[in-house]
Amino acid sequence: MKSYPEVMTTDDVLEYLKISRKTLMKLIREGMVPARKVGKNYRYLKSELEKYLKGDLQQNYFK
Repeated sequence: MKSYPEVMTTDDVLEYLKISRKTLMKLIREGMVPARKVGKNYRYLKSELEKYLKGDLQQNYFK
């Protein structure tokens, strides 16, 4: 299994979650996946993605 860094890029997240870019952007818009904009790109914390996968994140996380 591949090891992922704590701060992940969009490409890392797509591979980690095994979802499409379109689906990831939808999850971000809906507040389901926490993401931070850094310049023109998004960054994601692996620990937050793990919480999302476990169902431990509040829905509409950033709203």
